[in-house]
Amino acid sequence: MLKQRILNDAYVNHKLIAFRTEKEEWGETIIGRVKEITPQHITINEVDEYGIPIGTTTFKIDALINIVIEDKTLECLEVLERKNKQLTKKGCTTFWGNGYELKGYISARLKERKPITLFVEDGDADDTNVIGFVKEMDEKSVLIEMVDRYGEIDGKILVPLETIMGIRWESQEDKARLLLNQSRQMESTNIINCSQTP
Repeated sequence: MLKQRILNDAYVNHKLIAFRTEKEEWGETIIGRVKEITPQHITINEVDEYGIPIGTTTFKIDALINIVIEDKTLECLEVLERKNKQLTKKGCTTFWGNGYELKGYISARLKERKPITLFVEDGDADDTNVIGFVKEMDEKSVLIEMVDRYGEIDGKILVPLETIMGIRWESQEDKARLLLNQSRQMESTNIINCSQTP
C-alpha cells in the first residue's frame, strides 16, 4: 500500500512529514517525525510551526489524509528544528500606537538587520502584518524589505506612518524568518563559491 510505504520511508529516513486526519479542520496540520509504525497505527514526535517539539501522538493510519513530504515548508522546518533554541519568546517586544508615536522605535530598527512586524490598517480589508527589514524612513513613511515565511525576500513595501497601529520585534515569527533568511544567504554563498572553484 502506497500510504504505508511513504510512512515507512519517512520512519527509516527520519523525514519530517505533515498530514491531516479526518477529525482536523482544513487549516489544521500535524507535523513531525515518525517515532513508531505498525500496520494499524503511527506514533509521531510532533513539532510546532517553529520546529519546537510539542509531544508524541498516536494515530490510526487509516485516519491520515493528505500526507505531505519533502515540500518547501518542511524544508524550512528542518532548518528551524536545528536552531530552535534561538526561537525563544525572550526579548519579544510590542508597542501599540500610531506610526507617528512609534517613529523612534521603527527608526531604531534601521541599524539592525533583523526583521520586525508592523501592524498596519488595511482600509476595507482586515488589518495586515508586514514583516521584514526596515530599509529607509522619512517623516511620513517607512520602506520595508519584506521577508516571507520561507525566509525569502519578497519585494519592498512603502508603509505610510498614519496606517501603522503597532510594532513588534524579536517575536518567534520574526526570529524564524531571520534564521531562514540567513540560511538561504549561506546556501547562495556556498553555491557561488562552488561555481567559482576551478
